[in-house]
This record gives sequence, structure tokens and C-alpha cells, in this order.
Amino acid sequence: MPTPSSPIAPFEFAPMPAIHFGWGIRQQLIEFLIQNFSKKVVLITGKTLAKQGYFGHELLNKLHTQNIPVQHFIVSGEPSPEQVDEIVQQCHINTQAVIGLGGGSVLDATKAIAGLIPSQTSVMDYLEGVGLGKPFNVNTCPFIAIPTTAGTGSETTKNAVLSKLGHFKKSFRDDKLLAKHVWLDPELLKTCPKETLYATGLDAFTQLLESYTTLKSNPMTDALAWQGMTLFQGAFEKIDSSNKTSQQEGYSNLILAASLSGITLANAGLGAVHGLAGPIGAFFKAPHGIVCARLLAPITQMNIETLLKAKCAEAEQCLAKYQKISALLAPDQTQTSTFTLHTLIKSLNNLTQQYAPNGLAEYGLTAHNLHQVIENCRSGSMLGNPVKLSNPQLLEALKRAL
Repeated sequence: MPTPSSPIAPFEFAPMPAIHFGWGIRQQLIEFLIQNFSKKVVLITGKTLAKQGYFGHELLNKLHTQNIPVQHFIVSGEPSPEQVDEIVQQCHINTQAVIGLGGGSVLDATKAIAGLIPSQTSVMDYLEGVGLGKPFNVNTCPFIAIPTTAGTGSETTKNAVLSKLGHFKKSFRDDKLLAKHVWLDPELLKTCPKETLYATGLDAFTQLLESYTTLKSNPMTDALAWQGMTLFQGAFEKIDSSNKTSQQEGYSNLILAASLSGITLANAGLGAVHGLAGPIGAFFKAPHGIVCARLLAPITQMNIETLLKAKCAEAEQCLAKYQKISALLAPDQTQTSTFTLHTLIKSLNNLTQQYAPNGLAEYGLTAHNLHQVIENCRSGSMLGNPVKLSNPQLLEALKRAL
């Protein structure tokens, strides 16, 4: 049922980095670095990407050939405050740029390191919720992001997520941490293992869906989130095809969708899936993409059931968005309101079963240790969820994700 039109609510849109996109564009990146940074640079990569045959190794060799001093550090797994501080202390204060080549964890670490090198301060001075709460009034190094997975959208956000397993998973967040340049080369995704590619891609889709339906969405984030979801639809199938042109299209669509998800979450926030994923990541060694994938269908179902009971204009508007997503994921299905919403849950469950089949029980979550997740989930992303879900609803969603 259509709702009455209303004026556009006031909103703000955060700054964005310069984005360079294209198949094989990493070769132009090398020329860009040589032309703009002739002195000291820092390169942060994952372990594999620095090996021979990978782009990190090629990049190091090209910079060395140009006599550009490079400090290279490896970040493995989710970064901790201690790891960030340790790398910062080894970096030259007059570093010209900090380059991050890798997935979301590498980019988050690089973002924090770039922000702290000139001041040589500790990230614990600024980390939300657990730090000293000091204002971030210091100089930073330019941060250049080169994602090799299509997931968190860290390359287009201003927050670096750091964690200490068993204690917390929190953000270091400031406009000055935003990347100056983002280089999106879809060909780099070919180096990503399929299992990781699926998990990170589902995280990106979750971010797009949540930022599209969040309480803080606006016309600009809606447009970008919808474009991102449209790009995501069918991308995995294209990547898995035997046709090289289809594969290239799939990789291209996926990496762009992920970067758009970073822009939309930075401006519209997220919802209950990520509200739960934060404390899960703090207390369990569970891959973030898998967590989001397993929670997406049950949380969406809880949201829809609660919205259907609300019977107000805002609820109708959000339900209409869920119906649009359902039609996107299952275009051949009959599109009547209640049936369409049921079809959406079915589509999300199918995505999960096909591309993230491992339940959260494989990472230590059980029906008996979920209380710590519930007790620590009410801040941050949870505040943007389109409806307030009760603790029993959240607990049921977690149990379904096991």
C-alpha cells in the first residue's frame, strides 16, 4: 500500500576518497606511486600477497627499482591495538604514504597505522569505548587502499576495526583516517580463495541490505545501496562460470558492490546483523563474513515479522524496501506483498546454504554461551536497525545461525 509522500529529511554525506576503478588498473597505481612518493613509504600486506607471483611482491620490487625506501609489514588475522602500536613504533615519522594491500583486516590496520605514524601515539588513546577518549587532534599520513577481497568496504570508510579476542572489538574512527586514494582492480580478486571471496562478498551484501533498510538511510545512500545490491546479484555465478568475460564481469561487479557498501554504511549505518557480529567477533574466533551471512536471514525475518505488526507509515516504507530486494533476488517469483517477504527469507537462506554452509557452532558458539553476545550488542550498529528487537528475538536468531 503506497504511503503519503513527505519532505526529504535533513541528512549529511561523509567525504569520499578518490576512487580509481578498472581491470588491471594496478599497473597505473605503480606509476602513480613512483610519480608522487619519492621518499619513504610503508607497505602493509597479508602474508600471502607478499610472496613471489603476487602483486605485493611485484609492487615491492618496482618501488625498490625506483630507489624508493619501503618499510614492509605483514598483518595476519584481525588486527589488535598492540599490533598496530608495534608497527607504528617501527615506522619513520617522515613517512610520505602508507599503502594497504589486502582484505578488510589489512586495510583496517593500515588505516590506523597511517593515522598514528606522525604523532607516534597509541591507538588506545582514541579507540571507542575502551580507549582513553582523547580527541584525535594530530597529523596523519596519506592512506592508499588496494583491496584484494570484496567485503568490508574498509577502503571507503573512516573507521578502523581493531579487536582483542575475549575482550572487545571496537573502532578507531575519524575523518582524517579516510583513504586519500582507493585503487579497485577487480583482477586482484582472482588471488582470493573462493571460500573467502564468498564470505566477504556476503558481508558486503549484508552491509548494502542493512544500510538500505536502516533508520538512518537517505536518498543518496538508498541509490548507492540499491546499485550495490544490483551489482551483487548474480556476481558469484558469473565468477564461477567457465566464460572469461562473465568471470571478469562478476569480479568487477563484486569489488564495486563492496566499496559501495562501505560508502553506504559510513553514511546510513547498519543494523542488528552487525550489532550482533561485533560482540561475536570479540568473544569468538569466527570469520566476520560467515557471521553476517548466517545471521542475515533470521534477523531479516525477525525484522519483517515485527514490522508487519507495527502498522505505521514508517513500517510500510521499510517493508516496501524488503519487497524490492525480494524481487531483485527472485525476479521470477510471484510478487504479492506477504508472499514476496516470505520469498526474500527463502532467497537469503539459499544464499547462505550455497555460499556459507558452515554454521556458527563450528566456531565455538553454542546455545549455552550466547548470553555474552546479547549483553554487549545494544550499542553501535544495533541502533540503526529498522525496529527494536527483543533479547528473545535476538537469541532465537543466533540459535538459527548455529
